[in-house]
Amino acid sequence: MPEIVSLFSADAPLIMQIEGQCFTDDHWSEKQIQQQLLSVNAINLGIKVQGELVGYALVGSVLDEAELYQIALLPECQGRGMAKKLLAQLCRQLKVAGILRLLLEVRERNLAAIRLYESFGFIQDGRRKGYYASVAGVEDALLYSYRISA
Repeated sequence: MPEIVSLFSADAPLIMQIEGQCFTDDHWSEKQIQQQLLSVNAINLGIKVQGELVGYALVGSVLDEAELYQIALLPECQGRGMAKKLLAQLCRQLKVAGILRLLLEVRERNLAAIRLYESFGFIQDGRRKGYYASVAGVEDALLYSYRISA
């Protein structure tokens, strides 16, 4: 059964391994991950299966809003409801921290992520034209928000 855990600085190498398998164009550096894991304005959660880290969510907050910077699951763990479980726990912790709204951006071609966010209740409320550039071309970023219930 998957277990949700808090992430710490020592988890950075494991996060980097997952990051490398999930993001080809815009993955974070180990330094960025370390900074995120050490930030006082962050909630960083991992999901473990049989004691092994298989995914994570990295969030930063300012006042009563938070932004989901990264969420990833190893490819073999996708499609099993684990990302939804991770988002649900994240929102519970954000609510306790007094956060009212969770924001994110996603590549317009990332249909699996878009389906996840919309099925969870995120609402698309913006678009950044040509935000992402890669060897595959330029694509828009879709902006989503989720109101955390009081």
